[in-house]
Amino acid sequence: MPSGPKDRNKSHRTQWSTQFLAAAELTRRGYTVSFTMGNNTPVADLMVGAPSGNQFWVDVKGLSSRNAWLLSIKPDRPNLFYILVCLAPLANKPKMREPDRFFILNQAEANKMVREYMASHPNDKGKRTGFAFKDSLSAEDAWEKLPD
Repeated sequence: MPSGPKDRNKSHRTQWSTQFLAAAELTRRGYTVSFTMGNNTPVADLMVGAPSGNQFWVDVKGLSSRNAWLLSIKPDRPNLFYILVCLAPLANKPKMREPDRFFILNQAEANKMVREYMASHPNDKGKRTGFAFKDSLSAEDAWEKLPD
């Protein structure tokens, strides 16, 4: 079923909310963050400077429920990381959210998870690439993966 304007607006709000949450959390941890401003940037959503002066890219993916993370395999790029942010609502209070959850992956990990999911779901035929929410659990709050 095609998504309507309401669905696109929710998706747009989720993406922008999660980008700002990721940027805020990085800033709180001592990083300097710049937005690349828009979904048309081919590399990532954020350019980040570590306290040490190292620079890296962050592609932010967001969910408003525990669905699959939708990611594509990207060509190898040095210093590309993913921050996946979940804004799940409370089951009995849909206007309230559970605490924000962050999952940090380097590019090799993200590409591997997408490949493994595609291999284990051959009937999907690559229509929607990504991996299951549960597949990211080992990366929750793994901020130590980012350059310092």
